[in-house]
Amino acid sequence: MKKVFLISLIVLLVSCVTQPQKPIPTEPTKASSGEIILLGKINKANLQTSDITLWFEKQYHEISADPQWGKDLQPHLKGLKIKVFMGTWCEDSQREIPHFLKLLDQIRFDQNNLEIYAMSEEKTTPENFEKGLEIYNVPTLIFFRNKNEINRFVELPVNSLESDISKIIKGESYTHSYE
Repeated sequence: MKKVFLISLIVLLVSCVTQPQKPIPTEPTKASSGEIILLGKINKANLQTSDITLWFEKQYHEISADPQWGKDLQPHLKGLKIKVFMGTWCEDSQREIPHFLKLLDQIRFDQNNLEIYAMSEEKTTPENFEKGLEIYNVPTLIFFRNKNEINRFVELPVNSLESDISKIIKGESYTHSYE
């Protein structure tokens, strides 16, 4: 009996270990400005490993989030999906996306419920992932529950990134910077 319990415990622990993400295959592209950018569907691993996003790791590791932030968000994460539209060329994205991803890591947000799209300077992707979503500024973080948009963060915080994201996830009243 002890052997079965021990084996079950080991299987459970091993299956709960998060496997590191692999970058989504993507080729750097030349933007209309001549700058080399990422374009299309990407993930955090792309940002961590690409030669053109060296800013990401530096920003991610310099950010310190309040360890208490997000403790009350767990009940609100069920069914939550997030689409991130950003530009690797964009200073606002370079400032907000590492911070946002650090916050998601802190609350152990399921990366399977997160989609990241790197956009051109014209706010487009070759696959038109932005179609119908009214992306005018980057970064734009769109939060969905049951396939319906519940709210969005656009370009810069109204109060602070932590406060804004917390309000959106909890379903509290929140109006982004451009409304």
